[in-house]
Amino acid sequence: MKKIDKKKFYFYLFDWANSPYSTVIITFIFSNYFVNVIANSKISGTALWGWTLAASGFIVAVLGPILGQTGDLNRNFSRYFMILATIVISIGCLLLWFAKPINEFIFYTLIIILITNTFFELSQIFYNSKLLDFKNEKSIGQTSGTAWAFGYLGGIVCLLLVLITLILPNQNLYGLDKNDYEHIRACGFIVGIWYLLFSIPFLYSYKSNKLRNNKILFNINFFLKIFSSLKNQNILKFLIARMFYTDGLITLFSFGGIYASGNFGFNFNEIIYFGIALNISAGLGAYILGYLEDKVGSKSVILISLVSLICICTIILLIESKILFWLLGVSIGFFIGSVQSSSRTTLLKISQEKNLNNMFGLYAVSGKATNFLGPLLVASLTTLFESQKAGMASIILFLIVGFIFLYKTKI
Repeated sequence: MKKIDKKKFYFYLFDWANSPYSTVIITFIFSNYFVNVIANSKISGTALWGWTLAASGFIVAVLGPILGQTGDLNRNFSRYFMILATIVISIGCLLLWFAKPINEFIFYTLIIILITNTFFELSQIFYNSKLLDFKNEKSIGQTSGTAWAFGYLGGIVCLLLVLITLILPNQNLYGLDKNDYEHIRACGFIVGIWYLLFSIPFLYSYKSNKLRNNKILFNINFFLKIFSSLKNQNILKFLIARMFYTDGLITLFSFGGIYASGNFGFNFNEIIYFGIALNISAGLGAYILGYLEDKVGSKSVILISLVSLICICTIILLIESKILFWLLGVSIGFFIGSVQSSSRTTLLKISQEKNLNNMFGLYAVSGKATNFLGPLLVASLTTLFESQKAGMASIILFLIVGFIFLYKTKI
């Protein structure tokens, strides 16, 4: 295996390692367990889960640029932070085993989600910046798309593992008590071990860029330098566009399983099947449109995907058919995967590959500055109207605003 192939494989493998956290914990399994079992009601559970993700998004928006700038000044910081984040997330997932199905564990569960989700999102700053290692390749879209596809594949395999060993059997493989939801709580254990195990090759081979270690002074110049790149109007417009459409996408993913459960009566098994289908669709979208991106450009791919998502989400809010929801819900994944993949390659192009840790720190802000508004708006409207549909309708607005700003950006 050539050196560049090994580097690519390790880069892909880290996506494989971390995707089950989003898929199993945040989106499909543990979120529904919290909303339907631990919380007092589905309405209050949805609101509390949304407010927790909102708080995490706010913390990431504040810390992201600071950590990114620090990573550009200190060549060892990014690697150490990646290792720390992996350990914290893995341990946090293991601790979810103790999130028992009673109301007394509401805040215990939410604190773990707050901490792990924050470290997860912050670690993506330094992971995304490693795309710089492939800057001399013409197929940067293909590389990014394949990495996302690898991640979605990891989510699928982990979901299958959960399904086969924990959820489906009447007597599960480990003899866990379903009446005490041990088979659900054990999902955190599997995700934690998975995350740690498959992250090791990437973390072991992680090499910082050849930059000298600069003395870091957290003074006014440090903070002014963080936002100096925003003087470029195209960078600013792109980050604003991503700020809105990513808020919509993350909220859609975070509440997708909850919405399926609340409005279409999906049980735990059906949530997993839906998650598998969604991940397959998203992986195919990232992979296929990654190739297309190298031909038509990342902006065109994102715009096409956003229009498709707006149309599909609008229809979903109007339907009652469970079968139709299945078809439309799975098709959402195809375009979400492509938007995520093409967005990070767009930043590489528009930033001219300079100060990438700093740029991806701002990129994290663009994904989180209003990200707390998405879950917050869903939680608030759900509570106000006592309807999950009312909350989910707010997602479409974020996608439309993101489309408008991206359309006006020159890339």
